[in-house]
Amino acid sequence: MRIYNKYVVFLAVVTCLINTILAFMGEKDIAVYFTVNVIAYLVITLLYVYFNPRARKILNTVGVVFFASFLVIVTLKAVEALSG
Repeated sequence: MRIYNKYVVFLAVVTCLINTILAFMGEKDIAVYFTVNVIAYLVITLLYVYFNPRARKILNTVGVVFFASFLVIVTLKAVEALSG
């Protein structure tokens, strides 16, 4: 099995496990699902560093978009908490 296939399978399994656990815990906030999945994506992508440069560039672009979205959610939650 190629490293790309292992990466995709591992990412899919972890995402399914995270979403299942959060659902069983009764989490209803979609921001929590998104945040936990983005963190898992970033960690798993860091573990698979042996991609060719083109694949790394694409994954880094996706990671930047996810991280920017994560920062937007954190900022909105902080503003919500500070405004009461």
